[in-house]
Amino acid sequence: MEIGISTASFYARMHPEDAVDFIASTGCGISEIFLNTYSEYEPDFIDQIKKKISANSLRIFSVHPMGTQFEPQLFSVNSRQRQDACAIFKKVLEAAQTLGAGYYVMHGPAGIRHSAKNTRLDWIGPILHELCEVAKLFGVALSWENVSWGLFNNPDFARRIVEYSKADNLTFTLDIKQAARSGYSPFDYADAMQERIANVHVCDYITNGGLTLKMPGRGTFDFQALKARLHDLSYDGPLIIEVYSDLYDDVNELKTSYGYLMNLLG
Repeated sequence: MEIGISTASFYARMHPEDAVDFIASTGCGISEIFLNTYSEYEPDFIDQIKKKISANSLRIFSVHPMGTQFEPQLFSVNSRQRQDACAIFKKVLEAAQTLGAGYYVMHGPAGIRHSAKNTRLDWIGPILHELCEVAKLFGVALSWENVSWGLFNNPDFARRIVEYSKADNLTFTLDIKQAARSGYSPFDYADAMQERIANVHVCDYITNGGLTLKMPGRGTFDFQALKARLHDLSYDGPLIIEVYSDLYDDVNELKTSYGYLMNLLG
């Protein structure tokens, strides 16, 4: 099983173009590019990243934008908001295409209480179908990630959004830390996502009267059981290390976590 590192793991510590150099220095051959802001969606910046990637012989599996900047508006009841958000969405899809990434990792709308209109599945489903069709034009598949603060904060959402969207290229990103933050086992999400799992974000944690996130190899999460479950679901993608940058003091701890997972699962 391949182990990758997301540039999101360097958030506010290192810009993505510099993170690419560090990731390659670990011996890692695959990555997810996290784009932090609007200027990083622009073609000139993406070309800069592409040169770094090529120089380091790094493969980009997925692209993950700062979705809170525009993704909720993709599902807005206001047509102009949807139109403007879709223009940004297409820029990120173009970035994914340029970088050779097969997946766009999305968060979607936040799970705001009493925000009924733009969070109903009968409203979101058809829009999501259209977004998936747009992604196809760029050779990219949408991969909706479970997040504790979003609509996808419970396993059953995966089953229901497939039913309501009827999108044949809708996939899912399983995020270990966000599953735990939502109060569920990551295996519950895996069971709901089934064969549509296309991407996996890994972190570690301990539960001792509460949840404490840890760097991979420093917690108690059973990565071997995860590998076995993913194998049962015929998952053949990578495990991508995506941790919060305040979980480590020195970036070389990411290299240690990468080595730990490679030895255990690679």
